[in-house]
Amino acid sequence: MAAATVASKGILFVIFPSFMKKEYFLFIGSSVIAVFLVLLVINWQAPQLLGLPQDLQLVPMGKPVPAFYNGVFRKSDYEAEKLILKDPMTRVRGRPLYPETLLAGPNDLLGFRNRYIPDIADVVVIGDSQTYGNNALLDNNWPSQMRASLDSVQNETYAMATGGWAAIQYYDMFFKALMFQPKVVIVAFYTGNDPLESFQMVYGNSHWNRLIPDKNLTAKDMPRAKFPAPKSEWWSVSFADGVKTVFTPTLRLASNSRDKAVHAGYSIMAEVASQMLNLAKPNNVQMVFTIIPSKELVYSKKVQRENLQAPEVYQDLVELELKNIQRLADHIQQLDGAVYVDLVESMQTGALTREPLYPKSINGHPIAAGYRVIAETMAHAVRQYSNVKPKGLYAVNVGNGKYIRILAKKRSAWVFASQQMLEANGWSTNGIRIMSSRDFATLAIKGYVNHVDQLLFGPP
Repeated sequence: MAAATVASKGILFVIFPSFMKKEYFLFIGSSVIAVFLVLLVINWQAPQLLGLPQDLQLVPMGKPVPAFYNGVFRKSDYEAEKLILKDPMTRVRGRPLYPETLLAGPNDLLGFRNRYIPDIADVVVIGDSQTYGNNALLDNNWPSQMRASLDSVQNETYAMATGGWAAIQYYDMFFKALMFQPKVVIVAFYTGNDPLESFQMVYGNSHWNRLIPDKNLTAKDMPRAKFPAPKSEWWSVSFADGVKTVFTPTLRLASNSRDKAVHAGYSIMAEVASQMLNLAKPNNVQMVFTIIPSKELVYSKKVQRENLQAPEVYQDLVELELKNIQRLADHIQQLDGAVYVDLVESMQTGALTREPLYPKSINGHPIAAGYRVIAETMAHAVRQYSNVKPKGLYAVNVGNGKYIRILAKKRSAWVFASQQMLEANGWSTNGIRIMSSRDFATLAIKGYVNHVDQLLFGPP
């Protein structure tokens, strides 16, 4: 049936039969949708075709592209009262800008225990509360004491440690640590709880399931330990030299027993070490691994020397923890390019003195003297790999093939205003060294060399 036309008051109406109405509106609707989809694709792939500059495109806030500043400057974090906050990826994290107290803080803007965040860090240290430095002021934790020992090579050290972390969090933080362009990354495992906490993260968080070493196990297979250890599990010790402390061997044995979950936990720690090393090599980063032993193992030689009647659970812990450390250390030492630093011997030797390394209580974290032993041992091993600041005449690529000539001295740089001024101050560009942008970023620019002063700007 043909469509009919009706004129009324100068307006022309087209009347369609019912079946033609459906086809007409279906056609119009399909055309509109098709045009919309085409415009959507163009807007996504080539917005300039629609007259929209690419640098003015707004990125909606959401999970795919979270707003950076809203994550870093999160008001709710700064107003929190607790030192440790919950996190979906790392389970827990440090509260940003936590104030300095006798036992914790100060935390920087990222929630790590540093007084400031450097642009470039020569050494980055990753660990848990043993590395954060519970029981000590910031200047007395081992990363700070190590940094003081390394001042002769003028390094910048940055610590990324949080209580409650283990191998998985260390692995996650390693990717962030690379942003500081370090020369050295130190990862400090802790046998007191890292094995079970690593197991818990891998078997309990779907994001890390790919690191499961034994698919016959589940999260329910993790052995339980009472924390804090009840008084019935304490072993109070008084040594002949007056040093006193309290051991909790049952609690520490939970992470060092012959249980399959413990074995899986140590396997995860070993795999994490391997993967971090594989990522470090193409970034020219020297990986240094260490294993911090439990307080019980540290004092075991002193216990043996004084013939103290140790509980059977203490003896089991010492035997099994030593074996677990040795297996993990052997794995690390077999990794091409990895450096392993043994802390067991130095800590046990330090414990033989009259100076206590740990509190008198059940607390398993060292005090300043204990952290000093760790710091001195680590500094001795790391010194040869840490970055020596540039000194002398260098050329720096500032982009587009252009170079500037600088004089580096005392962590600072002077820029020569011209080739003539460089030569007038006694320098020659023959065999001039090229400085990387990474090293150039560690220097403070003092100004231009636009006059002759060979005492200040000339060769040594």
